Amino acid sequence: MNANRTIDLIIKNIDVLSMVDSTIARNRSIFIREGRITAIADGLDDQQPATRIIDGKDKYIMPGLVNMHTHLGDNAADLLLYLVNGITTIRNMWGYEGFRFGQWMFGTRVFNHLRLKKQIEEGKVAGPRIYTDGPLLDGNPPVFPKFMYLHTIEEEKQIERIIKEQSDKGYDFIKIYSALSKENFDTIIDVARRYEIPVAGHVPDSVSIHHALESKLHSIEHLTGFINAYKPEQNVQREKINKLAALAAANNVWNCPTLVANERLSNIERQQEYENEEQMDYVSPKNKRAMRYLLKTSDKLFRKKGIKGNHHYMDEFLYIIRQLKTEGAGILLGTDKGTPYIVAGFSEHAEMKLLNEAGLNTCEVLQAATVNAARCLKKENDFGTIETGKKADLIITQNNPLHNLDTIRHHIGVIKSGVYYSRETCDRFLRELKKKASRQVM
Repeated sequence: MNANRTIDLIIKNIDVLSMVDSTIARNRSIFIREGRITAIADGLDDQQPATRIIDGKDKYIMPGLVNMHTHLGDNAADLLLYLVNGITTIRNMWGYEGFRFGQWMFGTRVFNHLRLKKQIEEGKVAGPRIYTDGPLLDGNPPVFPKFMYLHTIEEEKQIERIIKEQSDKGYDFIKIYSALSKENFDTIIDVARRYEIPVAGHVPDSVSIHHALESKLHSIEHLTGFINAYKPEQNVQREKINKLAALAAANNVWNCPTLVANERLSNIERQQEYENEEQMDYVSPKNKRAMRYLLKTSDKLFRKKGIKGNHHYMDEFLYIIRQLKTEGAGILLGTDKGTPYIVAGFSEHAEMKLLNEAGLNTCEVLQAATVNAARCLKKENDFGTIETGKKADLIITQNNPLHNLDTIRHHIGVIKSGVYYSRETCDRFLRELKKKASRQVM
């Protein structure tokens, strides 16, 4: 290290949970310059010039959290809600490219996600780092209305054009959905492999989970294919789960369970409990009405079809996760914002508790939310652990996160790309966001 070169930020005397493994490195100093960790040392040279020094004595530091399944809609406040809760990276699972009249009529305004991603990368907008797909690929008829950002695949020849276009535009992966035919699923996997762009999403209803795993689908969302609440006759029996989990591990297929979303989608019996949660203070009256409508509509749909909602399968979801863990398959943290009573920044902490309940120990939960996400995104050289050369995306906590996951939500400060957001700053943001939500200025 050049002793005469000014460092932007030094965190000294801090205990480091690097997530390289589960050990704690005691009394370290972390040096940050231009958004990256330049050195991790045993002590601190008092002659080292720095713009800011934070004393981390008796505190802990860990990597920032990554939400690997969320949806950036029309609520700009979500960007800060992620940051103040320690989520420094997100994977947006439905990419939009701006205004569409049909969506405006439907009451939804959307970001241009590629533009927003660039603005955050350039430091023009405060928010988590974004990885995003483009408009999703579905069958005909699609699950969602055609005026939304999606492609209905009617002919195989469409697929090459769409994947090339999304790859050329700079999207990070291809998102697939439930109504695709098996033939088009296979073609999407083959074409995307040629373009070296990952495919993630729902296991289509026409595709068995075994075939999806054999095809090396990059990541499976919501444990679709294992459990299909809409078509319960397709649910996989318990005695087959361990072999499928082993296949997921062998083929490096990632699994993003979104337990908190599965628990809440149509769980009308617990609606009042959800309404009373702290997170709802940051939701505008308009979005509260939308949540209530979606919960009621989802419940009606399941009742009309005479089938059970996703929350009735929670024991099965937890069992599947235990088998995935046992077989060494990759597990990710995601929350599926857009589902009723899922709020940006808060739902991630609820998801961690559910993963813990599923049988992951605290280290494995934190791996799902940090290093696993980086590996899935093929960005393990950039973030996910605390190491020299990596992006300075960090959370400072009062207690050891391995002993108490709640200490992360009640952190002392968050660092995103080297920018420090103190607890006081985060609390100020939260007060302002709560006030805006109550006035519906969003």
